[in-house]
Amino acid sequence: MLALALCAAGCAERYPDTPKLVEARALEASGAERTTAGRTRTAGPPAVLAKALKGGRKVFEDQFDRVDFGPNWKIETPDWRIEAGEVHNRKADNAGAWLLEKLPNGDARIEYDARSMPFVQEIKGKNQDTFPGDMKCESWNTEPTHQRGYAFIFGGWNNRVNRIARIEEHGNGPGAWVQDGPPRPVESGHVYRMKIIRVGKTVAFYADDQYLGHATDADFIEGRYFGFNNWRSHLVFDNLAVYSLAKTPEAAPKAQQAHQEPAPNNPGN
Repeated sequence: MLALALCAAGCAERYPDTPKLVEARALEASGAERTTAGRTRTAGPPAVLAKALKGGRKVFEDQFDRVDFGPNWKIETPDWRIEAGEVHNRKADNAGAWLLEKLPNGDARIEYDARSMPFVQEIKGKNQDTFPGDMKCESWNTEPTHQRGYAFIFGGWNNRVNRIARIEEHGNGPGAWVQDGPPRPVESGHVYRMKIIRVGKTVAFYADDQYLGHATDADFIEGRYFGFNNWRSHLVFDNLAVYSLAKTPEAAPKAQQAHQEPAPNNPGN
């Protein structure tokens, strides 16, 4: 009951605690390696993932130097906006900003800049400084929408949990599971270079090349969509780049162009 009360007062995700979440917190506190429900938590990443942090062929990039998202993006709520060349969101409630340019087949790395900012929130009639951390993206989704692939959560649940989730963030529902990494909270206002990696059937994520977690899925979801997402943090994203780590040649990188109105005709000049 105490956990539920604390969550209601301050959790970034306003859902009740589930057995999977309670189990994950106990595992995080223990720091031990163990296997539960077909999932193994290790103290660090397999060596093969370190090779995927660099290199590859850039196949897409977007620096958001424009006023709106344009045709390469599916925006599920108007709370996503571009300001001064950066993507901002304060309240998505898991309605994401989805890249419609498909991810490359096979091994890949997705990089982007991200930071989480403090803000003032009204709680029980009083304005209070709030910083939930809670930075999130989703990748290898079969459709450009929430819970169709893997979620990568840095500082979730009031900046306490780093998690990779298959389909559902709490490990509930058909085919869903969660895998938590070592504790490392999000620092307020720090610009992280996030890296989301796929090598074979293993996915992993890093912040400034520091390991946050990995998971191997024998029944890998072979989707090709990526999206920024958020619950109710103040998040800022920028400088997205997608790299193919496959050995076969790929085309030159595609860059999102600024969405501009055509120049008006002015025959008088």
